[in-house]
Formats: sequence, structure tokens, C-alpha cells
Amino acid sequence: MNEGIEISRAEMADKFIELANEFSKTESKERVSAAIMFAASRYNAFEASSKSKDLKKVKSDALNWYSLEYARMLEANIDDLIENHS
Repeated sequence: MNEGIEISRAEMADKFIELANEFSKTESKERVSAAIMFAASRYNAFEASSKSKDLKKVKSDALNWYSLEYARMLEANIDDLIENHS
């Protein structure tokens, strides 16, 4: 990455989606979606562990926070599809 230049969250997401679309040429959307969720969960676990000296102690809070954030983002994206693509 270029030093001093911050890429937006939307731009990063678009890059992941570009890769997912490439995988979708040879894999089902269900497999690609499952792989994305697995990758996100693995990276989120890594992030949580890097923020805590005692991951076991904060595990429940981390699970709750990531679950709520995912649900919020999923709902926003579903609402966007309903509003703009139906």
C-alpha cells in the first residue's frame, strides 16, 4: 500500500468483491460466500486477539460485538438491494 494514502472501507470491500466475482466464475456463489465469511471470521479473530491480552476473558464480548456489526451491515446491504435493485 502507498504510505500516507488511506483507502476507504468501501474501496477495500470492492476489491474483495472483485476477487469474489472472479471465484464465482468457477465456483458457486454459496461456496464463495462461505469462503468470504470464513476469511472474515478468521481475520476478526486475529484482530480480537491483537487487541486483548486475555482473549478467553473477552471472547463473549468479541463474539457479541462482531455478530451485531455483521447483522447491522448485512441489514443495510439487504435494504440497499431492496431499495435500489428490486
